[in-house]
Amino acid sequence: MLKWRQRRLEVSLVSTTDYLSELTSKAPDLEEDRQMLQCGTICHRVKKGNEPEVLLLTSRDTGRWIIPKGYLKRNERPHKCAEREALEEAGVTGKIGKKPIGSYTYIKHHKRPPHVVSVFLMKFMGEVDHFREKGQRTRRWVSPLEAADLVVETELQRLFRRAELSNKCTSLRR
Repeated sequence: MLKWRQRRLEVSLVSTTDYLSELTSKAPDLEEDRQMLQCGTICHRVKKGNEPEVLLLTSRDTGRWIIPKGYLKRNERPHKCAEREALEEAGVTGKIGKKPIGSYTYIKHHKRPPHVVSVFLMKFMGEVDHFREKGQRTRRWVSPLEAADLVVETELQRLFRRAELSNKCTSLRR
């Protein structure tokens, strides 16, 4: 088990280094305010033993671990977009906060411009049987620290670690 965890950490570090290198190449786009805006959700619940868990899912194209996220529709409020994406991509419902807890940047298909995702916290309330992207992704509930190990985006890793270590941890537990 220890070898598996060490190997996963090594792969994560290589992926993160590659990701940061590519993100650095997109700096001019960010400086000139050329980016695509999205909204995403960190969906959380409390498992037995009062330990928080967060939901990750795989992307459809690369299979990497991500959070539900997507583009705003016309006249849609950002937190409602994040809530909609959680339902469409992961089939989960919940109570969502109206203010973002942070943001992260990622590169999609090596294209310019980079994508900036505003992240909202959503308390898990339930799952639906039928949803738009059912069968296209894998869902997985993990601890916030494990989520930080599984995702590639450094800023998203930081959000998961902050959720585990800060006062957000108590909001995840209740």
